[in-house]
Amino acid sequence: MRVHFKLLIFAAFILFFTSCKKYNQVDNSGTVKTPYILYIGGYYGTLHKTNDALYFNTLFPTDHSTVRQVLAADTMLLYMKENFYFSRNEGISFKESNDHPRNFEDLFYKYYLPNQSLYDPIDKIVYLCSQTGLEKSSDNGVTFAQETNWDGGPPPTPPITPTSITRTDNGNLYMLKDSLDIYEKLVGGAWKKIPVVTSLPKDTPTWYISNQGNTLFAAEFSGKYGIVKSVDAGLNWTTCTGLAPKRKILFAKEALSLNNTFFVGQDSGGLYRLDATGSNFEPSGAGIPWYAKVHFVVGKKIVYRTDVERYYHFCATDVGLFISENDGRDWRLLRSGAYSTLF
Repeated sequence: MRVHFKLLIFAAFILFFTSCKKYNQVDNSGTVKTPYILYIGGYYGTLHKTNDALYFNTLFPTDHSTVRQVLAADTMLLYMKENFYFSRNEGISFKESNDHPRNFEDLFYKYYLPNQSLYDPIDKIVYLCSQTGLEKSSDNGVTFAQETNWDGGPPPTPPITPTSITRTDNGNLYMLKDSLDIYEKLVGGAWKKIPVVTSLPKDTPTWYISNQGNTLFAAEFSGKYGIVKSVDAGLNWTTCTGLAPKRKILFAKEALSLNNTFFVGQDSGGLYRLDATGSNFEPSGAGIPWYAKVHFVVGKKIVYRTDVERYYHFCATDVGLFISENDGRDWRLLRSGAYSTLF
């Protein structure tokens, strides 16, 4: 009887430890080591944050002032509405920037030109395009003052009022005022006007500048002239093809992700991507309604415990936030709403 009792105890002991071992055999290959952070700006002033596309934290409530741009300067989170704001605690609280003009270049429902602000990590300066000139901040967006670093002497009079600014991969900065006035600031240098050889069409004021790598692109907001590109730092410009005609071009920007694809969004014209020729755009908006205002695309990367990387693209439109898991080839609705920008 004692032998049987000992055998039962031994069997229970073995069963306990084998069951524990089975329970602890957890597959961590899907565990995220480095998540992404996505900020979503809304038409009605909201600012949301997510790192899993499941749970969204609201950082700023509805105030009916459209979020125009979100960016980061060092550890500071910045965003632009009617005014410019900064956060030192990742969006838990925001303060309004001081000493900068509160009249940006355009009205949202009239133009809403993108790329109005930029952070240069080399000189650690935040630039802001406004009606009173190019503003800059050396304290990560807390205070702004007029740019004074101009080639050949003091700031121009009257001040240059650019619509947009961009930074190429080689670290050079470019800003555009209109089809006749494009400026560059080489690394370590001062702002100077580019002596354009082949210029942009001159009968419209609504050009804005962007880039892919070291190639410059200029988009004409109304859609009349589409998009032109320059491979020689703004000296010569050639027309790109493939976009829907006579549709407003709401954004043209490189999505910093898997392939650094250059995307273009239109008003009721769809989403496009630059193809392998580098001069033609092809539709890339399957799953997004044709009538949507396509405002922004951004790419995000997740790194898992096994160092496997996975890429997602997100697209902000006036009918919702969309997600793509195949490099922006097709999309599905992630969250309904009217969204204006992403970061």
